[in-house]
Amino acid sequence: MPSSDARNRLAALALLCLPLPLAAGEEPTTAESRHPPPVEAAWQRLQFAGEDLVGSVVTTLKLSPATLADLDAPPYRELHDTPDAFGSDQPLRLEVNGEVRSLFSRSTALANAWFDAATSQVLLRERTRPGRKGTSKIHRFGTRGVARLRLEPADRREAGLPTTQWSRRDRKFYPYDLQDSGCSQITIPALLLYHVSSQPQDSVYCVFHDDALYRVRLESTGSKVLPVDYTLHSPGRLQHVTGPLPLERIALHVEPLGGQADAGDFELLELRGELAIQLDPQTRIPVQVSGSRAGLGDITLRLIDASAAAGTGRRQ
Repeated sequence: MPSSDARNRLAALALLCLPLPLAAGEEPTTAESRHPPPVEAAWQRLQFAGEDLVGSVVTTLKLSPATLADLDAPPYRELHDTPDAFGSDQPLRLEVNGEVRSLFSRSTALANAWFDAATSQVLLRERTRPGRKGTSKIHRFGTRGVARLRLEPADRREAGLPTTQWSRRDRKFYPYDLQDSGCSQITIPALLLYHVSSQPQDSVYCVFHDDALYRVRLESTGSKVLPVDYTLHSPGRLQHVTGPLPLERIALHVEPLGGQADAGDFELLELRGELAIQLDPQTRIPVQVSGSRAGLGDITLRLIDASAAAGTGRRQ
């Protein structure tokens, strides 16, 4: 019999299969904005590693159950006046931790995003870079726009304190029109790795990144045999997946929406340019993310460790 923790994880991931009914008379704004129906997430945790000319990067993504009470913690509550803020009966949290190491320095970036399990609508996002010159940006999303709170430490002493105690604060509001943009909901770049595990792949999402809105189309562009080497944890099973495997390539086509957006500024896991995700077609787990960085050329982040959802695993 599964353990209590295992049963809780299965129950949380089962929420992803439950649709959220539309309000009376409500319809998607355009055919483009109809997303594929939500499915159970293929993964619970992903860890990627990559190298460039000056160092290495390790990025970890983790899905976990959440509650709306999480969004009431300081300083998140300062943004509760967001016009028509989105809510959820089934919130999940995505944690993203990135670490870059080089011969000269080491830096980290931490992000948390809360989103609705049924619709994938993002509710709140926080991204923090610690340190003396650190910043923390918190975005609260609503039907008419997103409110942003920027936190910074006032001095070296404050830089060593939790971000909730940083005293320099700046607030802005970025309006958007969902109907004019052809959007039924808003997501963020990191959540595209969650969306891409569902089918079909040829889908369109409205993505908010760095205070601007983009339309991103995910397009399956065929299969290619590529080398992989990662550890796959699934309930009651541990697999080492290695060797050449056929992978499905998903290209990201990025279109700016509004004057503040620039396709060249759009990032996925801090990669820009010609972005693509390679999927393991058996598990629907992303195993590679490719793009580029200014001055460093093309970079590929490769999966080194993953935790699969119940029922997900490679067939022997």
